[in-house]
Amino acid sequence: MPSGDAHRQWFAEMIDMLSRQWAPDLSWDELVGLAARLDATPEQIRKDRNIIPPMFTCPKCAVRKRAAVSIISVNATILAAGRFGIASESEAKELSRRWKKYRQEQDIDFYGEKGLNIAPRNPAGCN
Repeated sequence: MPSGDAHRQWFAEMIDMLSRQWAPDLSWDELVGLAARLDATPEQIRKDRNIIPPMFTCPKCAVRKRAAVSIISVNATILAAGRFGIASESEAKELSRRWKKYRQEQDIDFYGEKGLNIAPRNPAGCN
């Protein structure tokens, strides 16, 4: 396993997928779908490459355990497009602002799901 892969959030395959599927005029539903596809990718990459998650100490319960795979939200997808030069930084920031407003108006969570799950998911599983 290459150094740093256990901590990596965005693998080259994911950046390539984002680059190929990104368009400035994506609808919100298409953007939610892209984020969901990107979210499923790291788990498969880690499995294929036998990458074990890093250890961490939970700040809430002080238990030392393996970290869960991070979850990629719609906003993370938008900001990654700016970070990796797929969209301009200003374009990404503006789209991020619009996403936040849309999310609040539609009562959807960070991942585009309807309902009251407004807080970010807790991948560590602690209370």
